Amino acid sequence: MTDTGVSQSQLEVRAQPHSPRPASMPLWENPAGVRYLEILLLAFVGGWAYFANLHLSLLEGSEGLYAGIAGEMARRGEFFDLTYQGIPYFNKPPLFFWLLNLSTSIWGDHEIALRLPGSLAAVGTILLTYVLGTQLMSSRAGFWAALVVATSHVFLWYGRRVLFDSTLTFLVTLALFAWIQVQILGRSSRWYLVTCLSMALGAMLKEMHGFFLPLLIMALYAVIQRDARMVRDKFFWIGLAGAIALLAWYAQLLSVGYQHHFKILSAIESVWNSGLSGAAGTSKDGHPIYWYLGMMWADFFPWCALLPSALVLLWQQRPLRSHQTELLLLVWVLGLFTAFSLATLKREPYLTTLVPGIGLMIGYFYHRLRQSTDTARSMSPLLRGFLVILALVFIGGMFFGAAPLRRRWLVSAPVVSPVFIVIMVSLAGTLLYAAITARLQLALRMVGVLAVAYVVLVVNYVFPAIDQAASPRKATEQIKSLAKEPGPAMFLYIPGWPKNEDAVYYLKRDTAVPDLPDEDALRHAVQAQGPIRVITEESHLVALQKQAGLVVETLQEFLQPGRKHLYLLSIQAKS
Repeated sequence: MTDTGVSQSQLEVRAQPHSPRPASMPLWENPAGVRYLEILLLAFVGGWAYFANLHLSLLEGSEGLYAGIAGEMARRGEFFDLTYQGIPYFNKPPLFFWLLNLSTSIWGDHEIALRLPGSLAAVGTILLTYVLGTQLMSSRAGFWAALVVATSHVFLWYGRRVLFDSTLTFLVTLALFAWIQVQILGRSSRWYLVTCLSMALGAMLKEMHGFFLPLLIMALYAVIQRDARMVRDKFFWIGLAGAIALLAWYAQLLSVGYQHHFKILSAIESVWNSGLSGAAGTSKDGHPIYWYLGMMWADFFPWCALLPSALVLLWQQRPLRSHQTELLLLVWVLGLFTAFSLATLKREPYLTTLVPGIGLMIGYFYHRLRQSTDTARSMSPLLRGFLVILALVFIGGMFFGAAPLRRRWLVSAPVVSPVFIVIMVSLAGTLLYAAITARLQLALRMVGVLAVAYVVLVVNYVFPAIDQAASPRKATEQIKSLAKEPGPAMFLYIPGWPKNEDAVYYLKRDTAVPDLPDEDALRHAVQAQGPIRVITEESHLVALQKQAGLVVETLQEFLQPGRKHLYLLSIQAKS
């Protein structure tokens, strides 16, 4: 026996050169080859999901709102006091808009540049999830966890948008990633500095949520484990002091209107559902406390079919204090889910922060079932039932999925090609067969294949169909074309906060349609030029029709999703 406690025979085995892989062994049967293929597949899926078709029109209002704020910031040269339509904007701190300004300064003011920060953050989150899954469990778990993040509906739908949530998710995940390096993997406590910096940047991005969400998970885990190492470590306190100093400096740079974002009492109130004392426990926006429970099934599609079984498998590992990874995953998912459910406001994009935890939970599920030999017993009735439902939903969606697109996005033309329908139905049929015959490994693989196909469906078919049907950019291109035709001068008249922020962003991106900021400016234009044409929204159309001394005629209506229609009017003074 050597000094290190390793036997001589063990040293001899280690000293022997590794036998080469037989030339006849396929790449996918070699562990290193499998890992290589998994990384290539993740790179392809992640790149396709978060960089393909970024040029399509801005959607759902918030994209145009944030793009408009960033544009006004650049035009005014003022980076600490934000405005929108000339009105001070205090709803969010400016860090996110700095990122948008940086991207558009480098790449130009267009959709790709505006969406690039969110897409890069999404890919960063996929990478962090892969590494975490590999470190905590196995490369197989890391692959499936990262694939869940890349393909879950809520992350795919919102992660590539001009929204805060993708970047916030990356910062929260990075904070937890660095904390896990110390707390579970036993690495240098200097990782606490990265944790605290990420928490500070999260607060600078989107109020104190970015600070307290990872801290909540860390604290819950430490309390359950009765582990005080974090609070005894000097690097944790150095990092925390540095984070507080950074936040204090950041807050000092901003005007008084932004100070409420960094007050601890305001942050505590934001996670307390004031509606709990009201009817049915509803929050400020009218959603009940259990609202997210229903949204989970749509937002984590198609992986929602595995969630109940993954939770059961995790819960079976009691006592949880002796299973660090299992406890971490439960605290991560259930802790954030509870915090969101108690929040004063509930929004679908908020669930993107939960996606990495869900991904690691599903990765754990695949990791544990990989070596299962008794597939009939491993494939419980619960799992089999949800997989059957998932397969049927995919098949039904191929034939009836156009109806919600028609209602919500005004898409009337066929969306999916017949060939793609056949492919999707065949894949879903294979999943149905595997679920009914209890072929566990085949069923689990088919969920992943269908998830990748779902990315293709959304990115290559759904988004372009929405863009072609009635997108804000398409409508404004038609408007600008009309403005160049002979006829009365055309103006934009949407004073105050517009209903269709996306269309207003496109109309204000150049001077093709000059802006009339208020009613006085409109009347002056009528007096100076005679009959004029005006682009406006429904509420302003109704108000103008009631104005004395004006003759208002509707020339054309531009249909927009969400009843955010635009109207081309002819306005002249009464004779």
